[in-house]
Amino acid sequence: MIEIVVKAGQADKQSDDAVVIPLLKGSEMTLSGHALQKVTDQALPSFLAKCDSTGKYGESKTLYGVPGSLADRIVVLGCGEEKLLSLHKLRILAAKIARELDAGGATHVSLCLSELNVGETSVADKVQAIAEGVWLGLYSFDKYQTKKELNERRLQKVTVMIEAGQDLTSAQRAVELAQAIAAGTNFARDLGNEPGNICTPAYLGEQALRLSHAQLNVTVMDKKAIEKAGFTALLAVNQGSAKEPRFIVMKYEGGKAGDAPIALVGKGLTFDAGGISIKPGTQMDEMKFDMCGSAAVLGIFKAVTALNLPVNLLGVIPSTENLLGSAAYKPGDIITSYKGVTIEILNTDAEGRVILSDALAYAAEQKPAEIIDFATLTGACVVALGGQASGLLGTDKGLKEALKVSGDYAHDRVWELPLFEEYQEQIKSEIADIKNTGGKEAGSITAACFLSRFVDDLPWAHLDIAGTAWNMKGSDISAKGATGAGVRLVMDYLIKKVDV
Repeated sequence: MIEIVVKAGQADKQSDDAVVIPLLKGSEMTLSGHALQKVTDQALPSFLAKCDSTGKYGESKTLYGVPGSLADRIVVLGCGEEKLLSLHKLRILAAKIARELDAGGATHVSLCLSELNVGETSVADKVQAIAEGVWLGLYSFDKYQTKKELNERRLQKVTVMIEAGQDLTSAQRAVELAQAIAAGTNFARDLGNEPGNICTPAYLGEQALRLSHAQLNVTVMDKKAIEKAGFTALLAVNQGSAKEPRFIVMKYEGGKAGDAPIALVGKGLTFDAGGISIKPGTQMDEMKFDMCGSAAVLGIFKAVTALNLPVNLLGVIPSTENLLGSAAYKPGDIITSYKGVTIEILNTDAEGRVILSDALAYAAEQKPAEIIDFATLTGACVVALGGQASGLLGTDKGLKEALKVSGDYAHDRVWELPLFEEYQEQIKSEIADIKNTGGKEAGSITAACFLSRFVDDLPWAHLDIAGTAWNMKGSDISAKGATGAGVRLVMDYLIKKVDV
């Protein structure tokens, strides 16, 4: 990761490769622009007039070798109407200009974006958004490209300028938060982007074991240990694969001794061909992303341990492939889950909820304070919400409301779907306790109904990230591929919960 620091001062005192100043709609300059205007003897406004810069959001103009300026270049970044700005728009601006300057060969730059008025947000909030934007926007996954010379990172250091020295301490803490959260998000992205022949269940277990911290204990169960523990639903889905499954348990004890942990459960399907109910061939390569729920859990643990958050966490990841080997489980099979609930299999491609049944039941046994699960669970959620929000369902109003608040703040958004009792009727089986699909209607909801049978009466929230976990077009702050959905959302939730 490139270095990001905070400095109190004015833009006209910076001698970097580039100084980035905001320009509002109507060519209105802010504090840094006015400071540079004085030392450059009107060269800056004259330049803006000549290049017809209007402050349009996202538009940038560059002026080289301005007399009186200590910087090699001044970059004027259009920010639109100030009243329309949000923290996420600030992230986008930071990501955009970081990519642009990196491509232009700049190595050391100063960003003066924190002087913008973004609602009632604090300086620290703005600094965190700017730093997140830089680190998230510069992410790339090119480890398998043999010719990397065009992809080498040029940008080495970014200085986020703030106006007052009294805000330095909180702003520096904001950068620390941003660094941990971005690193966790990018770690989740890396895991999601790995091909299925590399990111196997064993590989996920190895990545969990590499998360080193004095208060973190990681156990990775192999197939023999899984059989002994009785995770029979996971084993059923694994029957068609030559790759052995893994059941990963992570315990982080950063909070008070004896306090019940928050349980995070992530679906770890490292490749999903659908099993006997095989998926269409088109875009099946994207099924390497079916483990992004587990990637979110691992990314959160990476961020939490980096920050030494004073919280107790339990992480549970069931991991396997879902393939079509001669021993693969079949439509019509009945399996008995770890909890003892019998499941009629109607569709082997509804396997995520099956392996999560064991993981959720195990997590509930540990008596956590609450459970949050992450899963690329249903295509129905993609149809309903697209890629703009993760589906949110659950049993606890307070937990759901808190996740909504954090989702809006982090722009890792969620949208609640109902979990009415009547939906439970759709997963009733005539020959087993439940069936693993409720039909075409309300597919995301009935999948959550299935999961609800394994969490006892604990506060529980389910995040269906099928539409948000990857984006093959890319976005303003995310390269094509895995997005790390869920990491920033739950990190903000945890940070607010422990009030750091």
